[in-house]
Amino acid sequence: MKKRSILVLVACLLGFAAHALAQEHYTEGPVWRVNYLSSKPGKFNDSLKDIREHFSKINTEAKAQGVVLDYKVFLNQTSTGATDWNIATAVLYKGYGALDGLAGKMDSITLKHYGSAEARTQAGTKRADLWTPVSSALGREIMMKP
Repeated sequence: MKKRSILVLVACLLGFAAHALAQEHYTEGPVWRVNYLSSKPGKFNDSLKDIREHFSKINTEAKAQGVVLDYKVFLNQTSTGATDWNIATAVLYKGYGALDGLAGKMDSITLKHYGSAEARTQAGTKRADLWTPVSSALGREIMMKP
């Protein structure tokens, strides 16, 4: 049992050491949430309209309130096939801690935007006709050291 405890301790220390060595190359920055979407056939313009009318306006308000730092929309110009994404939405947060209680912070913003919880739910349901989610990623931005 004592040997096992020592092995676990050594493994943990090596993990921390590897992380510390990696950070000699960069400084940790903010966190991005990126959602990759595939617009359904004939729904590309409708998808962009929905993003402009809802995602952009909601995140403009969230940015004004300090809930998010920034947001962006990307188009994929190099699709590898029918199952690839063609639109991505990205939201920038100060750090992982900014995700704590995020749903509650965004609730008042989205309710104000849509007017009611029912209207918000209906808008989300309609999006299933516009696009298919391909994947979602949460990643930390890093700044390389000189």
